[in-house]
Amino acid sequence: MVPCCFLVAVLAPLVVALEQSPDMVIKEGQSVNLECSQKKSSNTAMYWFMRPSEKNSSLTLLVTAIVGGNAEVEKGFESHFKSSDIKGDSITLTIERAFLNDSGTYYCAESEHSGWAIQQSPDTVLRVGDTVTLECSGSGKVIWSMSWYRVPMEKDAGMQLVVYSVEGSKADIEEEFKNRFQSDGTKNNHLSVRIQHVLLNDTGTYFCAEQDPQ
Repeated sequence: MVPCCFLVAVLAPLVVALEQSPDMVIKEGQSVNLECSQKKSSNTAMYWFMRPSEKNSSLTLLVTAIVGGNAEVEKGFESHFKSSDIKGDSITLTIERAFLNDSGTYYCAESEHSGWAIQQSPDTVLRVGDTVTLECSGSGKVIWSMSWYRVPMEKDAGMQLVVYSVEGSKADIEEEFKNRFQSDGTKNNHLSVRIQHVLLNDTGTYFCAEQDPQ
């Protein structure tokens, strides 16, 4: 028998300046609106991500919205995912006629395109077997934690968390990367990741992110 209900978990947002809908359980076939609003008004872009409920699933980008422009839903999700444009300081994600495989954790995030708060290493071309260190520096303001993410080159690949570190603490490297990825953690608004003996499947786009104190 197919379950009639599933969990849409909406947990702590990626950026603590945001507020979003609480956890909820809905039935298959129902529609739901997920709301996201910010406490300040300096951002120029907002995003929705989803991490499916399956074990070891990766973070997937659903929606990108720029202030003054139309929100864009990623390919593969247009059939029953809709998004409002940014209105004031808010954005709404609508799941129409939800399916069981829509179960997961939904995250809202923001960015300030007027001047990036963090700087990271430029694009790099490597040979298999090389070693590379990815550098990320914060803006100089107080930062609570920093993270590195990777989006593999494969079509429709989701965003993967590589390393997460609270300022002054040991880095937490995700299990699948522990073999060849190393990091000393966040120190003075700086987080680096060293990839030893690069393999072809390490190819991808690497993103650095920061989180401010609450």
